[in-house]
Amino acid sequence: MPETRKAALMVACENGSVETVEALIHGGARVGLIDATGRDAAHYGAATGNALIQHYLQEAAQRHSWASEEQSPDLSSQASSSRQSLCKEKSNSPRKRKAPQPPTCNPNQGDREAYEEIARLRQERVEFLQKIRGLEQLQDKQKQEQLEIQNGSLPILEKQVEDLQNQLAETANEKENLKKELEVLRSRLSFCENEKENTSYDIETLQDEEGELLEFPATAELLSKKTLSASTEELLATLEGQIESLTQKNKKLMEKIQVLEKDEKDQSEVDTSGDFIPIILYDSLRSEFEKLKGQQLEAQELLKSLESNGTDGSPRKLVSAEAYEQLKDDYEKQITALKEALEKISLPDDQIRENRATENKAGSEPEGKSKFNPVTREEMEELMNELSETQKKYQAALAEVKILEEQIELGILSVEEKEATESSRTELETVKAALHQTREELKEQDQKMKDLEGLLRDQEERGAQNCSIKAYEEMKATLGASLDAVSQEKEVLLKRCTSAETELRELRATLKEERHEMLEGRSSVSQALQEETSKLREQLKAMTKQHEEVKAHVEELQEGREKLEEELQATKERLASQCVSRVDHEDMVEKLKTALSGAEKKLLEMKEKYTSTQTKLAELQKTTEAFRRESVPLAEHARAKEALEGTLWELKAKAKLLEQELKAKAQEASQLQAQLDEIRQGAVSKEAHEQLRVTSQAEIEALKAKLSDLGCKHERTCTEVFQVQREALFMKSEKHAAEAQLAAAEKQLQSLRAESERLQELHTHIEDSAKLVKEKDKKITELSKEVFKLKEALKDLSELSSGASPKGIFSSKTESELDVATFQRRIKDLEQQLIESERRHSNIISLYRGHLLYAIQGHMDEDVQRILFQILKMQSLQEQGR
Repeated sequence: MPETRKAALMVACENGSVETVEALIHGGARVGLIDATGRDAAHYGAATGNALIQHYLQEAAQRHSWASEEQSPDLSSQASSSRQSLCKEKSNSPRKRKAPQPPTCNPNQGDREAYEEIARLRQERVEFLQKIRGLEQLQDKQKQEQLEIQNGSLPILEKQVEDLQNQLAETANEKENLKKELEVLRSRLSFCENEKENTSYDIETLQDEEGELLEFPATAELLSKKTLSASTEELLATLEGQIESLTQKNKKLMEKIQVLEKDEKDQSEVDTSGDFIPIILYDSLRSEFEKLKGQQLEAQELLKSLESNGTDGSPRKLVSAEAYEQLKDDYEKQITALKEALEKISLPDDQIRENRATENKAGSEPEGKSKFNPVTREEMEELMNELSETQKKYQAALAEVKILEEQIELGILSVEEKEATESSRTELETVKAALHQTREELKEQDQKMKDLEGLLRDQEERGAQNCSIKAYEEMKATLGASLDAVSQEKEVLLKRCTSAETELRELRATLKEERHEMLEGRSSVSQALQEETSKLREQLKAMTKQHEEVKAHVEELQEGREKLEEELQATKERLASQCVSRVDHEDMVEKLKTALSGAEKKLLEMKEKYTSTQTKLAELQKTTEAFRRESVPLAEHARAKEALEGTLWELKAKAKLLEQELKAKAQEASQLQAQLDEIRQGAVSKEAHEQLRVTSQAEIEALKAKLSDLGCKHERTCTEVFQVQREALFMKSEKHAAEAQLAAAEKQLQSLRAESERLQELHTHIEDSAKLVKEKDKKITELSKEVFKLKEALKDLSELSSGASPKGIFSSKTESELDVATFQRRIKDLEQQLIESERRHSNIISLYRGHLLYAIQGHMDEDVQRILFQILKMQSLQEQGR
């Protein structure tokens, strides 16, 4: 349908504004509309000759045609569905109870089903929105509670974070030492494999290799096979006693679990929300249960392999009596260490189960007894990490044990004693029976764990259906109790870890003494490296202490600043209330001078400390770089360097902020001194004092605003620095691809240079057109000046003709009004011409810039190339005609 008025898109195309056309098309303006003259937006776009507008209009027309094609079957189906709905309403009316007509075609049934599904989906959406709102409210409450808790526990968290960082540093050093020891062991094993043909195998090296496997329970069985002496019987008897004690403990725990399950069932009958088990505790227990299963399977495999080794009649070699006694002593020491390790391994499992029982009991207690600990989650994560690390160590030790088993099968170490083999077989049978019992108990525990999983799933479904505030509070209470229990367990585990670390250090000290006699050259190098690392650690500790002292100084300065501001406010209030005497004024001046001198001294001390810390940091960086190049990989070095640079930047920023604050204080002090000098000369009136107070308050506010602006600028610079670093990394990754593309780009450059020359010619032509436009502007300005002159002349004529006759005056007035109207019309026309010329000029420049960018990037349309060739031909023809 044609429209009587022009649409906004038509007006924008007619005026040639590309931005408005683009915005309207993106907004959904229809391109196919026609005005009263029968013209559409494409016609006006072609009239202006703007290529970008035509391109946008073509794209919009294509999109509209595609959408209409897709919507045509949808519209037909909607029409049929509306007809069917009308038929339904008529058939469902009580007046006419006619049988409904059968459906004419299958698509109508599909439409009905789709409509029903849409209605159902809308209802589900409304329900989901309501649930989401309820959950959002719960989340807001949780966030508020967490914020309140965090505001109270920030200093505790900072202390714990520092402790954890120290522990991480210690564990990293221990890992490095363990890696070095493993490399030494591997080198020794390779050396031993090369010398398998020679019978003179050194027993002391085997003792050194087997000394590091003392921490794992799987090696106890191997060692009991090797010694085959009277001490093995005692050891096996003690192990059997430990297994019996463990079975009794397991039975007690099973009874406790049954009692707890009965209590939970009773509570579930009364209240479904009260029966709750924390998910974190459940996951940790599940992971530990799976680890115990894996350890049991590995122990069974070891027993099977040992039985096969015992039954095989492998050739045996004789060992000397002295070597046998030495082996016996070493193995007895190893067995004692293994006993202690077994006690350590067995105790945490029992304690975890007891804690589980206490947590399940704590779930039924009131809320007042339990408090939420925000720190225990981090501690749980640390415990899980430590467990994973121990599991990795255990797997590595098992691999080394398998290597030793292969060596034993080859016949490196064995002793001829048939009676001992028979006793070991009987002992193995007893151990098998104990393992069978433990396996059955583990299966029972697995079933109970599965039952608990089912209970948890049921509880989650019930909690999703009816999630009340009481249930949330009870869950919170149980979580707090469980987290408290986990923190207590962590303390117990830390104590055990410390005791185990002391024992390990003692064992390592003995091993180092033995190795020191054999490897003096290597130990000297390792000792030097350890001394250097210890020195570096001490230096880092000193730096951290200095950093804390600097923080303390900064806090003292801030407190002093606040005190000075309070004193300033007090002095201003006193001055506002009454005139100040000279004595009070002098006292105040002395106080301010002392405060200024103290602040300046502190500033100097801070600068000296800052310079000293910078020098020390530079020295430390040099030493650390030299040390890390020799021992540490480059990735860790880069991380440490980035951390140090970050600390340096933070210190520099803090120092700059302090200097700015001190400068501001000095300025304020100078202003106060000037004011006090004026007060010394004589008492100041209240009006002057109020003016000074107002100005000082304005200056303080301005300074505060500047400080806030500086803080914002600093944050922006930090973000920009990080962005630049990221961009630099990204550019490095893109550099290789860019180098590959350079060859192709150079080839394209040769072809584009010719086009650039042509574009330069175009540029000259556009400059000529711009000069013509400027000349037109000059002419228009001259015409406007003439118009103003004519207006002034008319005013003069009107003044001169004021003394003439009234008829002449009236006629002159009408003529002057007509002349003014004509001049105004001419001025309006000229202004419109100016606007149109400026608009066309801006369109030409924008087009030229766009095509230049496309040409530089190597992308140019064929239409643009044809137009450029035509313009060049026209220019060449004009030059030939001249």
